[in-house]
Amino acid sequence: MQNIWKNISDLGVNKAHNQLSRKTIILTNQLNFVMLISMFLLLVITIVTQGLTHMVLSIGTLRIAMTLVLSLINLIIARYGYTNLSRLSLIFLPTVVFVLGPTMIGYVEEEAFTYYPYVLISISIIPQMLVNPHKEKFLYWFSLSYLFLLTVFIDRIMLQLGKPWMVEPDMLSYPIVDRIFTFSIYPYYKISQISIFLFINANIYYLRLLNFRYEAELNRKNNELDLQYKALENQKNEIERQKDELVSKEISTWQKLVNIISHEIVNSAIPITNLAGMTAQMLEDESGSVQKPVEIGAEVTEDIHHSLRIIESRTQGLINFVKATKSLTDIPKPNIRIIIIRDLFDRIATLYMAKFREKGVIFETEIVPSDLFMEADLELIEQVIINLIQNALEAMNDITDPRLLLKSSRNDLGLVQISVSDNGPGISEEVLERIFLPFYSTKSNNSGIGLSLSQQIMMLHHGRLEVSSALMKGATFKMIF
Repeated sequence: MQNIWKNISDLGVNKAHNQLSRKTIILTNQLNFVMLISMFLLLVITIVTQGLTHMVLSIGTLRIAMTLVLSLINLIIARYGYTNLSRLSLIFLPTVVFVLGPTMIGYVEEEAFTYYPYVLISISIIPQMLVNPHKEKFLYWFSLSYLFLLTVFIDRIMLQLGKPWMVEPDMLSYPIVDRIFTFSIYPYYKISQISIFLFINANIYYLRLLNFRYEAELNRKNNELDLQYKALENQKNEIERQKDELVSKEISTWQKLVNIISHEIVNSAIPITNLAGMTAQMLEDESGSVQKPVEIGAEVTEDIHHSLRIIESRTQGLINFVKATKSLTDIPKPNIRIIIIRDLFDRIATLYMAKFREKGVIFETEIVPSDLFMEADLELIEQVIINLIQNALEAMNDITDPRLLLKSSRNDLGLVQISVSDNGPGISEEVLERIFLPFYSTKSNNSGIGLSLSQQIMMLHHGRLEVSSALMKGATFKMIF
């Protein structure tokens, strides 16, 4: 049954129809199908009843059969794509079958002027008006006007065309005319009927207005949702782009890290291997046999000793390098407490005062406001500042008038920031891209983990370390908490 209902509903629907048109077609098919089934059941009941009571089939029975056929024809023409014709037939032809047709042949019932029009309105106009009220605006008013005129004037037409048989037996007479003339309160009856008609349609019109408002509100909400969806889609795309960029940078970082570690190990391992081979050759004679200690001269012994010391030194360098690598993952958990910035700067100044005098560095501090404080691990943050100052001092080795500024304030977002600025030669763009990479350094005697370690310490404080620089204009490292 469910498949039959679906197949009937989809008669005449194709992909070219928009959503509202499809709804209108589906609703028309469903109403025609319901009317078909209802008329079929009613016809069966009527025929059985009249057969049992030996009554002659009346025009009313014929009206039921005609409505059944009309519903069937509507479904057939919808099946072949004439959906508009099917819909108009549903709206206008039942009135012909129920009211106009029987009236014109003289078979008129009072119910044809009382509840039939309202039944027709309910099954044909109201549902379609509610589906697409804007598009069906003209059809809505035309249908109501048509039914209103039918309700108001058809009995007047009958009165004009026919005379009651008791007044003029030889004149054309309709049963309704005879009944109308027996109504002593006919004007009140008609006024009541018109009032009911107007009241029902006023409610229909109010529903129509509500539907307009609901549709306008729904469109507004849909537009808002569309904008939100587009914003979310853009955010999703941006997140995907950033994710891809982060993955790319992560891969690039690991590649650089592997290259640096490999380079460092190979640079130490090759000399150690070569020196170990040369030392072994010193202990061998021309045939490759190991010489006895008495056969080795004092000079060779001294060379062997010196070579072993170099091997020891380079091996220790590799050990230190591995320890430095391990230190990147062994940063202790921060012990958060309140730090007075002034006290922190005083500790740094005391620690480096002698070094500043030795190198002739003009050291300045600036704190705004003077009582600025923050919550952090004093020792870890102090270690970061020491790393930054040490790098600044190395950068200003060849500067005739070196200056170093240690500054703290709040940025536009209210976050505490500490900056270390120098007037050294600055940092090139190529170096800036790799400056926080572990083991990367432009100095041969530097492990290259200081800035990477400092960045990780800042991350443990939910902060970040930034750098800005230009060639020959110095550099500024900024700690933002």
